[in-house]
Amino acid sequence: MLSSEGIKMNRAPQFSLPALEEQMQMVKQLHLETLLFCPDPWALRHQFINRETGEVVRVRCDRWRCQYCGPRKVDMWRQLIQAAEPVLFITLTRVGKTLQQASRVLTTVLQYLRRGSKGRGPDSIGARPAYAVECFAVLEEHSDFEHVGFHWHLLVKGVDYIPKSVLEAALRSATKGYSYIVDVRAVEKTHAVGYVTKYLTKEIDAERRGVREVQREVVLCDLDKAGNVVKRVEVQTVQVPCKARRIRYTRHFFPETTAALRARLFGQDEEASEVELEEHGSSGASSDDDVEAREEDSQVQGEQLGDRVSAECEVCRVKRSIWELHEREPFSDDIQVYWQRRQAAFIESLQRLRAGEAMYSRRVVSIWHYQRRRLRLVG
Repeated sequence: MLSSEGIKMNRAPQFSLPALEEQMQMVKQLHLETLLFCPDPWALRHQFINRETGEVVRVRCDRWRCQYCGPRKVDMWRQLIQAAEPVLFITLTRVGKTLQQASRVLTTVLQYLRRGSKGRGPDSIGARPAYAVECFAVLEEHSDFEHVGFHWHLLVKGVDYIPKSVLEAALRSATKGYSYIVDVRAVEKTHAVGYVTKYLTKEIDAERRGVREVQREVVLCDLDKAGNVVKRVEVQTVQVPCKARRIRYTRHFFPETTAALRARLFGQDEEASEVELEEHGSSGASSDDDVEAREEDSQVQGEQLGDRVSAECEVCRVKRSIWELHEREPFSDDIQVYWQRRQAAFIESLQRLRAGEAMYSRRVVSIWHYQRRRLRLVG
């Protein structure tokens, strides 16, 4: 059967494996296929080829909801956050019942902390210092959503200490007195990083996102008395889903670009198996109220693996990736073709596992189990 820690590379198993057909049947009965390959139709018919070595790897859809890609993305983010070395773990409760409300609260809290206050009058009444905080934040939906709503989990660096009273005042100001309950503690162990990143695969229901009103110009056609078509423009107010993000981090939270961090932590071999995170001049200046939203939802992995942007001596130079995206099979809307491609990917991945290749880690299995259980509860 499958090992939760994977089989070490070039290490023979200590037990005799069942026949391939028997092992395939066991994996299907336990619904473990999503540990071995990405079932996305687009990913199944594409591949990356290394221009230098000729190595071929399968493409991933890289969606958070995917049971294959989601846990691996969480594991990658966890290692990136650990490299940033946060020092404080902060929780802001009751920040709203839509993503837009929660995002506005987070931005206001950061403004409150970063700008400080000189106080009022000659005695500087109410003065408070400014805190140069940089943070990584994940929004969580409370189990009692009707009464509590969302709350933010923040991993903070840039300061060693923030008084709880200051955070309570910041949250009270951001929510207009609606909420003031906060929790702040030092990050002494890496469990705080794991606690925060666990929620990266936690889907938020569409109705929880909320809506916003926008005005759009609509062209309407009428007939005049002579029967001629007359066009007129009418401004209508419509409701559209909120685009606020549940995963956010400030510009200088990471010590370098996430692309450079990944290259240093994972090496060149990970370049084709992980999504390239888009950076926009991380060495540039950021305003006090600038909170960068970074969430990977791209379906086209090849577009993000094409070029890598690096800053050196304030000059951005583009380095072309050694991996090229190729379409291994043409598009087809036949469901039987999809299941044939899925079966081929399943057999290929299982053969790699039987050959001793490490397909997953214990951490990935743990996140995979949590995500699968949550998807089962959601239905």
